[in-house]
Amino acid sequence: VTVDGQRGVLGFYTDFFVPFDGQPSSDPSQDVFNNEQGLNQEHVWPRSEGTDNNDAETDMHHLVPTRVRVNSDRASLPFAEIPDAQAVAWYRFEQTQSSPPTTDRNAYSERSTSAFEPREIVKGDVARMLFYVATIYDSEVGTRGRGWFDRQLTTLLDWHIADPADDAEIARSGRVALFQGNDNPYVLDATLARRAFDPGSVNAEDEARPMSLRLDGPYPNPTSGSATFALTLEAPEFVRVEVLDRLGRRVALLHEGLLAAEQLHTFEFQSGMLPSGLYVLRLLGEETTHTRRVTLVR
Repeated sequence: VTVDGQRGVLGFYTDFFVPFDGQPSSDPSQDVFNNEQGLNQEHVWPRSEGTDNNDAETDMHHLVPTRVRVNSDRASLPFAEIPDAQAVAWYRFEQTQSSPPTTDRNAYSERSTSAFEPREIVKGDVARMLFYVATIYDSEVGTRGRGWFDRQLTTLLDWHIADPADDAEIARSGRVALFQGNDNPYVLDATLARRAFDPGSVNAEDEARPMSLRLDGPYPNPTSGSATFALTLEAPEFVRVEVLDRLGRRVALLHEGLLAAEQLHTFEFQSGMLPSGLYVLRLLGEETTHTRRVTLVR
């Protein structure tokens, strides 16, 4: 970024600016990092929660420059909305304070003893970074990492809606793609987060309708080839069963038609030549929508 004609790097949580001319002879590890008053690399999805010693550790879609003090204080705390009275530290520019600021509170990041709340302008960015890691690296982060993520999911979905991707975030995703070959799809498609993590909310009418079917499985999960799902219905119903990839594209249609009631119906997802990753089985009934995630590993 450029501030007052000077090129440099901005701290993600604090807007703290460190000049850096980016010349070939420069060493960013020295020019940007300067003890506790400089910047270092923050893993928005913490390494201790499953992004250590795997490809997620170096994926730039969730790596951001952060003031060293703030990076250390945040540690692996989950994200949350923190009541002002519970905040023990507030961060902006090069300052850290224990008392609530008297003005511009939304411009501060804050920390309690159990959570971290980024400044308002980057909350949606944080959400989309975590959606990305949860999708691309589902197998790598494992049960512990998914549990850490799932506890924040409602808040993250709210942040995603309240702070949609702006031109700067879209441009950043594109710059990262130049280096590692992929964008963050949650930045490019505002509807994807709801479809992937809260598909029932996409159609508000579905949430108010009673449950008329049950979907079990998949077995096994993760799978290296095929996975089986089981379905029972309370009444005869027209049902569509399909598999979506992480971008929300349909990659398989397992069934579309009327199914009898009070019988066990089984469906097998044959992965064929599909690449490894997270897939979503979606069952669309006349009154309800069910989803299940299945991880494909090769």
